[in-house]
Amino acid sequence: MVTFKDWVEIFNALLTPLIAVLAAYIAWQQYRVNHHSLRNQLYERRYAVFKAFMSYLADIMREGKTNYQRIGQFYAEASEAEFLFSESISKKMEELYSKGVDLVALHERMYPSDGSPGLPVGDERSKVAKEAGELLSWFYRQIKTTKEIFKSEMKVG
Repeated sequence: MVTFKDWVEIFNALLTPLIAVLAAYIAWQQYRVNHHSLRNQLYERRYAVFKAFMSYLADIMREGKTNYQRIGQFYAEASEAEFLFSESISKKMEELYSKGVDLVALHERMYPSDGSPGLPVGDERSKVAKEAGELLSWFYRQIKTTKEIFKSEMKVG
């Protein structure tokens, strides 16, 4: 017959493994919480970079031009991309930066910021205006392209 003392010994024998199982379960739950928290933080940082890209493109589309200050701001806001994303996003950042500089240079030739007269009406001005227009069209297409590049890397699940 099982006595009370036997039950106490059985309970004592089962207590240690039970505590170990509970500790393992708590550790596993803590790991999952930390993992989800890290993923959320990473998403927030990635989303900030995405917003920098889209804001830059929207500003160019709204104004039809940009300036060196805005290009520098974009580069500073998006520079974290190389640490958070694949190389394709970093390349896109460099390309948008470079094309922004080209757009400023073309605009500067027609409308110098120092107030001096720009290119006179004629073939050269028409050529520069055409290049600027083509570059603006390129920037417009980058809105969709940029969204597609980010879409695959921004998934949470």
